[in-house]
Amino acid sequence: MTKRNTIGFIYFAIVIATLLLRIASSLDVYSALGITDSDAFYSCIVQILIFGVMTVTLYMLTVGRREGLLSFKIDFGVRKVSPKNCLRVLVIAVCMIVVSMAISFVWQMVLRLMGFTHISSPTDYTDIGVLIRELALVALLPALFEELAHRGLIYAGYRECGWKFVLISALYFSLMHQNIVQTGYTFFAGVTMALAMYYTGSIFPGIFMHFLNNAVSVISGYASQNGGIFSFIVDIENFIYGSFLGLVAGFVLTVACAAIMVLMFLRMRKDAVKNEIISGVWFETNSSVVPLSKDVPFILTIVIGVLATLFSFVWGMMR
Repeated sequence: MTKRNTIGFIYFAIVIATLLLRIASSLDVYSALGITDSDAFYSCIVQILIFGVMTVTLYMLTVGRREGLLSFKIDFGVRKVSPKNCLRVLVIAVCMIVVSMAISFVWQMVLRLMGFTHISSPTDYTDIGVLIRELALVALLPALFEELAHRGLIYAGYRECGWKFVLISALYFSLMHQNIVQTGYTFFAGVTMALAMYYTGSIFPGIFMHFLNNAVSVISGYASQNGGIFSFIVDIENFIYGSFLGLVAGFVLTVACAAIMVLMFLRMRKDAVKNEIISGVWFETNSSVVPLSKDVPFILTIVIGVLATLFSFVWGMMR
């Protein structure tokens, strides 16, 4: 079995394990087992054991055993990022948050117009301890372990596909959530974080972007209930989504942030070509690489992800 096929089946196993745990959660199995905080339990199991331990263990038992321990560092992009790219990543991360929020707003509005009903369970931030817990569960763990599985592992198996790695990683990341409400903005975020890895050869930019994006969401939820120094985030959101003038300002801001992201990525790409991280040819295709249409684990993973996401859509339409 080729390295790409091996890693493809590893990721497929991860998706199946995640789906089974999600089904168990929806059936309230964890509560039946006496687990008081089933959401936290589910998050820890999925992030640490599935995306973390399972990813690394299966990789080391297969690819790592054949290629040696150093292959992990190379395959998963454990490498330094230049100071210039660190600054670019910071700018891109901030802009990504703005554009992601706009995509999420439009996406959910379209779903509502179609008759979709989304039921959310907002966190009750009773004290600072809840905030710290949510930062760990929602921001830190996903930043580390989701990036390990959805950027690092996919980079290890599909970097031979060149620029297509970006789309594969983003598509996997979007479908992995198995929730139609999250599909739009997670695909965009997946493209952004995968592009950063593609141009730098490092997993660390994605980890930072992922953490910052989720941390801002958590802090915004806390500030909406408790105020404090971060209440300006809520004020900005209320202004943008609460008036026509705000929507216009939000649109202009979103377009500006998207343009800045393109500029930063173009600069990043120029350095990547110079440092021979990628080819200088745009959308170069390697004829010796097996096409995705013949990639069995890729097709299986996409089918499972699409079916699970469609189920969430149908479920929301039936509410």
